[in-house]
Amino acid sequence: MRKLIAFMVALVSISAFAQKTPPPKVVRLAGTSDILKTDKRSADFLIKNTKFNVYLGYQKPEEMRRQKKGDTLQVYKIALDKRKFSELEVVKFATNGNEIIIDGKYNVSKDTLTVIQNFYDYIGSYCITTKYIADKYGLKKTSENMKAIKSERLTKRHRKPAEMKAPPEIKN
Repeated sequence: MRKLIAFMVALVSISAFAQKTPPPKVVRLAGTSDILKTDKRSADFLIKNTKFNVYLGYQKPEEMRRQKKGDTLQVYKIALDKRKFSELEVVKFATNGNEIIIDGKYNVSKDTLTVIQNFYDYIGSYCITTKYIADKYGLKKTSENMKAIKSERLTKRHRKPAEMKAPPEIKN
């Protein structure tokens, strides 16, 4: 009986130690894409001892932005060091026809990544400033701010908002 119990305990302990640990799960967010071979590595930066790589690449025009074939869509892809997909994507430059509809940039200061994107639409022109910090899983959004851009400051190259016309006065 003792031999049988010892054999069972040995069998259970061997099978428990023989199991492989599962690989760590990689969190992938919506709105990210793979780093392609055509994307050029443009910069590296550190936030709280976490290294990030920045790639610059072209993407196909998006229907959501009403872009057509021949329009430009240039994107910064920010990824954790040696990852094959991006953590965050920042549109550097987007056109529709000959008009600029989006331009953006990023800036790293202290332990904060600041993303500034300017949107030019028929409805209005505005600037969205978003701040990120390094997190256990990648980047974490800390704040977001939106400001209007005055249409007088826009060049002829930018898409201008449609003019609001007041209805005619009612005559009695």
